[in-house]
Amino acid sequence: GIFAALFYALYGIFVVFCQILAVPWALYMQWLEPGAQDWFQNSFLTVICSQAPLAWLFLRWLLTSDHFLTKIVPMIREEQERSGRLPCIGRHWQCAYGGISVIVQCLYVIWLYIIWGKYLDYSKSHKSKFPISPLEITLVALPVTFPYRLLAPMLLCQIFSVMAKLHIARMEEYQARHRGRNSGKALFQLLKRNIGDREAEEQAWGCGFLISVGLPCISVAMLVVLFIRCEECVIEHWLFPSSSYVLHLVVQSAQTFVSAAQITSKSKKVRLKIVEMILMREATFTENQAEYGFQVEAYTTYLSNCYPGFCVLGTLVTNELVTQLGNVLALTALPLVVKYLVHT
Repeated sequence: GIFAALFYALYGIFVVFCQILAVPWALYMQWLEPGAQDWFQNSFLTVICSQAPLAWLFLRWLLTSDHFLTKIVPMIREEQERSGRLPCIGRHWQCAYGGISVIVQCLYVIWLYIIWGKYLDYSKSHKSKFPISPLEITLVALPVTFPYRLLAPMLLCQIFSVMAKLHIARMEEYQARHRGRNSGKALFQLLKRNIGDREAEEQAWGCGFLISVGLPCISVAMLVVLFIRCEECVIEHWLFPSSSYVLHLVVQSAQTFVSAAQITSKSKKVRLKIVEMILMREATFTENQAEYGFQVEAYTTYLSNCYPGFCVLGTLVTNELVTQLGNVLALTALPLVVKYLVHT
C-alpha cells in the first residue's frame, strides 16, 4: 500500500545517508585538527570510506538486473530443488568476519571517544549558532550508522561467494549426468549453457571486482606508503582504526578471490574427470555408433579448450594467482609489523 511504499522510500533515503556519511571523513578531521593531515592521508581516508557507498550502489544494480533475474534466480531454484537448501558461505569466513568486525567496531568506538575529546576542545573556541552543532550530530551519527557501512561490502563478497557455489553445483550436476549412457547432444547443450552463464557472471561482476578487490588492494598499498611516510600517524594518532578496517577489506578481497579461483579449479577438475570417465567407458553416448570415435574425440577436445577459467577484467583468477598475491601481501606487511613492534 501507500504506507509500505512510503516506508520503503524513507528507509532507502536513510540507507543512502548511512553509506555516504563517512565519505567526507577527511573534511571532519580537517575541522577538528586544521592542517594536521596532508593530502595523502586525506586521500587514504576517502578511498577506504568510499567502498561502502560504491558497494551499496553495485548491489542495488545487481539485485535488480536482468542477469540476476534470468540467470541467478533460476540457479537458486534449481539448487533448492536438488538439495533442499540454499548455499551459504563457509563457517571459517563467518568466524573471520565476526571476529574482525568486533575488533573494528571496538576500535572505532574508542577512536571516536578520543575524537569527542578533541571536539570538546574545538567547541570551546568555536561557538555554534545552533544548540547542537552539525559536527556534534555527525560525531554521534557516525558510530550509530557504522554497521550499515560495514554491511554493504560484506554482503557484496558473500553474494559473490554464494553465486560461485551455485556455479560449482551446476558443474557437479553436469559431471553426474555423464554416468551411464546419455545423449551427447544434450550434454553438449548443458555444457554450453553452463559456460554461457559463467561468462555472463564474469561480465556482470567487472565493477563488483573493482569494488571488492581493487579498493582493498589500493587501500593496503596506500596504508603501506602512509606508514613509510609518516609512521607516527599510523601508530600514535587517529589512523589506527582505519588500519584495522583495512584488514577487514583484505578479508573481503580474499573471499572474493578465493571464490573466483574455486570456479576455475572446479571447472578444470570436472572436465578432466569427464574425459577420464569417457576413456574408462563409464560415460557413453547414444548417438550413431559408426561415428562414435569421431564424436568422442571432438567432445573431449572441446572439453579441454572450452573454458579457461573465471576471467574478470582481463585477469584469469586461479589458485596460483591467489597464492602469489598472498605471498606479496605477507612479504609487504611483515617488515611493517616488525617495525611497529620495535617502535612500540
